[in-house]
Formats: sequence, C-alpha cells, structure tokens
Amino acid sequence: MEEQISLEVSGLKKTIGNKTLIEDVSFKVRTGEVFGFLGPNGAGKTTTIRMIVGLTTPTAGSIRILGHDVRTARSEAMQHVGAIVENPELYPFLSGLENLKQYARMQKHIDPSDIDRVIRLVGLEERITEKVKKYSLGMRQRLGLAQALLHRPSVLILDEPTNGLDPQGIREIRDYIRQLAREENLSVIVSSHLLGEMEMMCDRIGIIQHGRMLSIEDVNQVKTEEDILTYRLDVHPARLAHEILNAKGITTEAGETLVIHARRKEMPMIIQALVTKQVDIFSVTADKESLEERFLKLTGGQDHV
Repeated sequence: MEEQISLEVSGLKKTIGNKTLIEDVSFKVRTGEVFGFLGPNGAGKTTTIRMIVGLTTPTAGSIRILGHDVRTARSEAMQHVGAIVENPELYPFLSGLENLKQYARMQKHIDPSDIDRVIRLVGLEERITEKVKKYSLGMRQRLGLAQALLHRPSVLILDEPTNGLDPQGIREIRDYIRQLAREENLSVIVSSHLLGEMEMMCDRIGIIQHGRMLSIEDVNQVKTEEDILTYRLDVHPARLAHEILNAKGITTEAGETLVIHARRKEMPMIIQALVTKQVDIFSVTADKESLEERFLKLTGGQDHV
C-alpha cells in the first residue's frame, strides 16, 4: 500500500545577508503521523516552520502541502494547514467561546457545529464560557488547538506546544496530539527541544542542528537480525550460565545478571544451550537505545537540549 504524504519539504534553504539559517533541509510527513523537529534552541526549528506556514519566504527549495506548492499556490496550500507558532493568539477579556467565534469569522464555511466539534475535541466543554484570562496555560494551549482545528485542516503544525506547562499540562497536550493524529487522521508536526516528550509523542523525529537535518529517526526503531544488541538474562545459577557461554566463545559480563552482546538471530541458540544444561531462565530483556543516546551520537554531544 502506497503511503500518503501530506507535507513534502525539499532542499529548503534560508539565508539572511551572509548568514545561512537553514541549509538543504528535506523531509516528508505521512498522513496520520506525529512528526517531530528535535533540536536545541537556535537549531532552525522555528525558522523552518515559519517557511512552511508562509510567514517567511525560502531562499531556495520547495514546500508542498497536499500537492500545493506554498510559493505558487499559497492560498490553496494554507487551506489545509492549522498552526500555532510560538504562542496561540487569544483575546483574554473574551470567553473561550467568543474567541472561537471571532476566529470563525475569518474562515470560510464554518458553522456552529464546527465550533461545538472542536470544543469537544480539546475537552473544554465545562470552561468554554469563562473568560480566557482565567484559563491556565494548559487550557490556553487547548483553546489554541481548537482554533487551529476549526477549519478541519489536514496538517497541524505546533511550535514548542508544551513550553511553560506543568507536568500535568504537558501530559494533556501530548495526549491530545496523539489522539488527533490517530482519530482525525491528521499529520501533526511538532517542534521541541525536550527529548523525553518527543520520544513519547512522536512516530518519527527529524534531528536538526545548525540549520541542517542530521537524521530522520523512527522513535521505535526496528532492529534487523544482524544488529548486535545488548541482552540481559535473569538466570540461575548465574555462574554456570557464564561458564557455558564462555566455553562457546560468547563473552559475558560478570554479575548475577547475565549480560551479553549478540545478534538477534543468535538468541534462540543461546537460550537453548542454557536450558539444555539445566540453567533456569526467568527473563530475557533487550536493551533499547534511547532517543537521547541516538541524539547525542548524531550531534556529538556538543549541543545541550
């Protein structure tokens, strides 16, 4: 089945004077996925997003949203985009509902049922008639999401959506983003410098540094049969297990837990060798390389996020 692409960025470049902010950035975002921009402050995340939503013009390269080129068919492209760049713009002395109604006036073909739909979608039914100045930061972010979703976009772009939120607010926004991608089949692009949050929120992540895309990573990378992984085996007796595997030329780390480095395809043979010699195996766990480890490996650990 051919994958559906909502957003395609090719060879994007942005220079101001003699300074290059973005250099040859390319990536695609699939329908229904959460794609993350991960990088330290100043890496080029916001500049790239501003070009995608038409707030600044690329020096070179192309951006296509559902097939529409942002340069040559900006109006058609932007019809499919909802975005919050930096902070949602809200009227504090109006209620949440009045804010949505004001925003609806600026859009085409929006009726009261659309407003009701987004209020339910972001879970603001009980507080929507209160003035926005009484909202918590998390509630304001949710109202901003409602605004961005009012015209039923296919692509939702969020720049640092959890900035300034407490742990509960961060979790709420993360859960809403995952829900939107899954239930509304939205393509969601999220920028952040928070490694842990991106790992829990995104399907794929583009790691950007000094205006260049270093790598595009699947958050849950699938290892091949040939990849060497670290396995931890809870066994008894541990000393016998060490002796058996060392005799077969398999190096083990000393300790009560059996630690070995092996290819995935070798594990059934290793387990069988232990069981045959009456070693009890209680668990086998493969160590997963974290997003933080992969990020530091790619960036050389020079930038802190």
